[in-house]
Order: sequence, then structure tokens, then C-alpha cells
Amino acid sequence: MFEPPAGWRRSEQQTSSKFAFEMSNTTNWYRNDGYGNGYFAPGWDKDRIARRTGVFRWIGLGLAVVIVFVGAVAFMGQFEEQRSYDRLRSEGVSAIGIIGSVAVEHSSRRAREGSRQYTTTTSAFITYEHSSEKIEGRVEHTQTRTRDFLSTSKVASSDQYPKPFWREGDAVELYYDPEHPEDFVLQHAYKELDAGQMPRGVLLVLIFTGVFLIVPVLFIVVGVRNVRRAREL
Repeated sequence: MFEPPAGWRRSEQQTSSKFAFEMSNTTNWYRNDGYGNGYFAPGWDKDRIARRTGVFRWIGLGLAVVIVFVGAVAFMGQFEEQRSYDRLRSEGVSAIGIIGSVAVEHSSRRAREGSRQYTTTTSAFITYEHSSEKIEGRVEHTQTRTRDFLSTSKVASSDQYPKPFWREGDAVELYYDPEHPEDFVLQHAYKELDAGQMPRGVLLVLIFTGVFLIVPVLFIVVGVRNVRRAREL
């Protein structure tokens, strides 16, 4: 049977809950003698334990705020990107652009045990004509490929990376603003399909935001549970 040291105070309540034994076995704030009798260390009581273990509520709330903020930024970004595309598509002029000098950058990182991600970033200059004047811009595209790390060489070789998205001399279709011809956008299959409706990128943002929100919800649930059970000590 637990013999409380000097200064420890016996609880007025009895409990044999799992939470009580967790606190008894993992902290120096509280001890339970195994028969439901609880004892608080000097300076501790059930309310202080509730505040301490209930901190998970605030951690969860903070995570939720960050996730919702990031999701909202991504949500608005997808809408703005589609809105800009739709404007140039409906009000702009279609043209053919010619890819000029191309720069390719490779990078790789371990994605998870047994696999590695290989990324190719292709950036290029592009030229197109407006009223017999050549307009020059810059475009960039990033591609990622995941390979089974165990089935490939540990030393990354060039054939493990996605091929460059453009080559010098390639022709691409685009839309540009005739009043501001330097304002252009490359034609994009998904954005063509999403014209005038909710972009699929927005749906993906909503899905991922909802999935990530599961984590802070769990923190909040645990925090609320801890507060309730701490007050039963």
C-alpha cells in the first residue's frame, strides 16, 4: 500500500480509473494506492492536474488554426489561379509560343523507408508575337517521380529523374492579354476542363485540409477527456 510522504494530501474522492493510474505511474504529481485512494504532491490538486493535462486542447486548437489558415490560403490561391486563367482564356488572345533556352535542375530526397523522390524542375524562356512584336516571358514546371529505393542504385542517376518538360524549340499554346501582352498563361488541360466551375484543385485542398484536421481534433478530444478525468481524482 502506498505510504504518502510528508506533505502529501489525500484526495477527498476515490477513483480507480485508468487515467488515475496513468498519472500515478508516469508523474510525481499524484499517487494512487491501488484501492482508489489518491494522494496529491505538495502544491498539486485535481484542478492543477486538469490544467496541465488539458494543454492538449490548446495544442489541438493551435494546430487547427494553422491548418485552416494554410488551407484557406491554398483554397484562395487555387480560385485566383483559375480565375486568372479563365479571364485570359475568355478575354485574351490565343497564340503559339516558342521555347527558348532551357534550364534543368534535379533534386532528390528520401520519401519514406524503401523509396526516394526524384524531382526535375524545368525553367525556360518563351517568346510569342503580339502585333509583329516579340514578347518574351519565363515559364517553369516541376515534376516528381517516386522510385523504390531498394530496387534501384543508391546513387541517383540521370535516368531516375523525370525528363525535362520542355526542349528548346518546342511550340506551346498560350493565352495573353492584348492590352498587357507580357501577361500570359500556358494552356492547361485541367484548367480548360475546370473553366467556369469549381477547380479540382480546390476540392483537393478541401480534402487534404479535412484529413489533416483529424490530428488537432484528436488532441482536443484527448485534452477534454483529460480535464474531465483529472477532476475525478
